[in-house]
Amino acid sequence: MKTDKLEKIGMVCFWLALVIELVIVMIDKSAYINPIEGQLFRITFLLCCIKIAATKYSRDEWLCILFFGAVAFVSYLVNERDETVRIVAFVAACKGVDLRKMLRLTLWLTLAGTVILFALSGFGIFGDFKITANFGRGEYPSIIETRYCFGMGHPNAFQCMLFMMVSLCLYLNSEKMKWYHFLLLECLNYFSYCYTDSNTGFLVCTAVIAGVALLKYCKPLRKSRTIYILGALFVLGIVIFSAVGSHTGIENELIDRLDTILNGRFKFAHKIEAARFENWLPFASAQNTEYFDAGLIKLFYWYGIIPGILYVLMNLYLIYQSFRKEDYTIVVIVAGYTLFTIMEAHLISFYILRNYLFILLGYYWYQPFVKKHRYEGYFWQVKGLVTG
Repeated sequence: MKTDKLEKIGMVCFWLALVIELVIVMIDKSAYINPIEGQLFRITFLLCCIKIAATKYSRDEWLCILFFGAVAFVSYLVNERDETVRIVAFVAACKGVDLRKMLRLTLWLTLAGTVILFALSGFGIFGDFKITANFGRGEYPSIIETRYCFGMGHPNAFQCMLFMMVSLCLYLNSEKMKWYHFLLLECLNYFSYCYTDSNTGFLVCTAVIAGVALLKYCKPLRKSRTIYILGALFVLGIVIFSAVGSHTGIENELIDRLDTILNGRFKFAHKIEAARFENWLPFASAQNTEYFDAGLIKLFYWYGIIPGILYVLMNLYLIYQSFRKEDYTIVVIVAGYTLFTIMEAHLISFYILRNYLFILLGYYWYQPFVKKHRYEGYFWQVKGLVTG
């Protein structure tokens, strides 16, 4: 089979896998229970593996894939969560794929899915348009509230998806945007908040819009190394803060006060013994299946210390690439996603394309290996890879 034909087959498989994963995310956000979800995950994994097999990598790239693949496989054997293996396959398969095309497809498919769910619920065909319930918020959890979810099952889910789409819009268009475009995005964010009353999604989205606008119009700041160092320290600080919160719960007075603002996220996580910092394992136990909202604690509880550290390093690596490429939107998005994950576990999920950082990593992971005149080969060309 000719090389160009093989690579075209790989590309078709990759785009198909990307579309399926995005559709799975939107189905999960709806009221529909997907009976073939597990089978679809296997299909997307196989499609990504075909793309890998149809792609030439350098020796160092193959070693990188094998290392992370081995860690993910060990994680899967211990905790029986296959998303770690799927993430490695997806990220590795992104080599040679246009980043902006991936993100545009992600944005438009997500927007289309959101509009469809909105319309179906609005016309009373499928899904709830609004929910009246006790959401357990604040000092008076007995209060019954009416909040709008627009077909997504929970108000927070809709505000979250809006935040994710806004972050993609900012990444793709920030250089072309005028000041009033930022204002329009914030108006959309606030308009949605008036109905969902989802504080976290609204506030973090506002911070990300403001952060990108600030760096766009303040060129000395975005060229300064300081902003990227602060971004990295912010990510590390949030992780440490979450670890302390998982350990102390509300026993520490300061954590207790902060947890009041976080609506009891640490308190609920601390009740699960295995979720406490002192009980984290190198690879999490298969018995760690509880769901809760504190996303960074959930990361280490569900997957373990080693996968958790690798995820944090991924965030830091993206910030490094943000500085190296002067792609200032990435540092703001990474910081925003990290802040959001204190409160919500949207990004820590077996739905891998809930987290758009994996798409960014799919483009940036192989950049350090790209050198002219370096031999690249398929996995069966071992001899050439070793000698090349």
